Amino acid sequence: MTDESTTADAAALAAAVRAGVRGHADPAYVPGTVAARSPGKPVLGVRIPLLRAAVHAAARAVSPRRGSTDAALARAAATMLWHGAAHEDELAACMLLRRAGVAPTAAMVRAWAPLLDNWLSVDELGAVLGAALQAEDLAMEDLAWLAVSASDWQRRLFLVMLIAPVRAGLDPVAVPGLAEVLPDPAKPVRKAAVWLVTAVLKRRPDAAEQFRQVLGAAGPRPLLRLLDG
Repeated sequence: MTDESTTADAAALAAAVRAGVRGHADPAYVPGTVAARSPGKPVLGVRIPLLRAAVHAAARAVSPRRGSTDAALARAAATMLWHGAAHEDELAACMLLRRAGVAPTAAMVRAWAPLLDNWLSVDELGAVLGAALQAEDLAMEDLAWLAVSASDWQRRLFLVMLIAPVRAGLDPVAVPGLAEVLPDPAKPVRKAAVWLVTAVLKRRPDAAEQFRQVLGAAGPRPLLRLLDG
């Protein structure tokens, strides 16, 4: 697939996703979404199951065989969506990558990160990055800069992306930057730290000692209480 045809097909895929998403817009759902997520972009009011269905329908229309979306096409279309006008476009970008089984490149993460400004966009992208880390499509060194970012949302992303790989066995002690960001008091980061530790301990109770090594004795009390069980 040439660059020109990839761009044209990506634009068609992104347009199909946007049209499908907007077909499910519900103004009555907007106030609750804004209150819960506080995104900077306008909200259409699309429920998550309908949003996901719109992404899948558009992808099937452009790539009829399930899972056959070309990686370059998926990345290009997802980037167009991420930089779209609505909050739901960002979520659709992440859902498109997950449906295609395609990881973003390290350069894409750097280009997307400045737009992070709300809970759900961070968490959707975090799931994408977590899967990429598990599949070794991205390396921890590609993403370690998130841990020292000035943005609370980017530091939250760092913790959220660790949930799946640490649950699967990654040693928290081996994660660069985790010792600095795990006790971070900023609200989005603090909540992500609790989520990370809680999710991991449900699957791997033995990870408590590893987290203690990361935190030390002076860690935040809520996290230490979780580790003490």
